[in-house]
Amino acid sequence: MSNDRASLGLNEEQIDLEELVIKGQQPHKLTLDQQKTMEREGAKLGFVSRQPKKRRRVSPYTAQFGGKCREGMKTLFQDIGEHLGCYDTETLEKAILALLEKEAIEDLEKRFREITK
Repeated sequence: MSNDRASLGLNEEQIDLEELVIKGQQPHKLTLDQQKTMEREGAKLGFVSRQPKKRRRVSPYTAQFGGKCREGMKTLFQDIGEHLGCYDTETLEKAILALLEKEAIEDLEKRFREITK
């Protein structure tokens, strides 16, 4: 058996990529009708668009709040939100508002309403 291996061609002359590019050719742009037709035909073959169906609105909930709580309190909080039919962010806001109203802290309640309007 021989120890000679076939060359990978790494030491040979490099390929000039400019020779592979057709000069002066513009990329083809599809019209809106062509785009819709192409998507429709692609869907028949099982291809689906990866583009989002609609643009989601920007959430007002951007600041993070991380706090520690007692064991089981997190799941209780999530169960309350599920019962109310809202996300944790809204549940927290409702809890803060209820506390401010119960304790009659008017200045902070006014500030809360300014933040959440």
